[in-house]
Amino acid sequence: MFTPAALLPFLLGSLALAILGNAGYQLLTNWFGTTNLAVAKIGIGALLIVFGASWALSRYMNRLRPCPPLIGKKPPSERKALILLVSNEQSSRKAAAWHEKTLRYCWLLCSAQSASIAESIKRDFVEQGVKAHLIMINDVFDPLEYKQKVEHIYSDLPADCQESEVILDFTGMTACASVGSVLASLSEHRSIQYTPAQYDTSLKAVVPLNPVEVILHWGLLSMSTTPEVSKTSLEKAQGKAS
Repeated sequence: MFTPAALLPFLLGSLALAILGNAGYQLLTNWFGTTNLAVAKIGIGALLIVFGASWALSRYMNRLRPCPPLIGKKPPSERKALILLVSNEQSSRKAAAWHEKTLRYCWLLCSAQSASIAESIKRDFVEQGVKAHLIMINDVFDPLEYKQKVEHIYSDLPADCQESEVILDFTGMTACASVGSVLASLSEHRSIQYTPAQYDTSLKAVVPLNPVEVILHWGLLSMSTTPEVSKTSLEKAQGKAS
């Protein structure tokens, strides 16, 4: 405020606000009079306006401010294609918004109950130039159906889209949906993410946070499973020999 570059604008702004405030007060006293009761009403009304404006501005700024990332969690790199399990509209839109700069393709897995939400998201994608596809799930409690649908997506990717450019968000729909879709993504070149939420005191999801990518270290996983596989193979061989 006291730097040479800011001092003059600060003084001019302060003077303008003072004149504006004085003019506003004069106008109010002309309307309501100059009695003690009228002045008290003007003061209380001004305080209410200040507090109301501060509350509204803070809510507006909180919507614009990006949610802080979760500690120790890595946000996903932006992908060309996204597979979404659609149930909660806010969560789905948050997951898609993270990739909006690079997104070209999206597959929306939905049920009969969430089809209207998926249709709304699809319309917005089409307006943005994103090629969106709706995929209906008949049995929302069958993880194998989700697995087959996601595997079919990967097997029929557009010519200009590689598996490494696709990411699956397994947040929406049922637990069976998450299990089945993740099982279809257990490949070194297939990526997965989830979209966490901020909860209130009653553990109700209030607002979705930025997506988090799940990094699977395939080298370590293969090392940890190799001894078990070898042991199982040895036991089978011993069983056949006996």
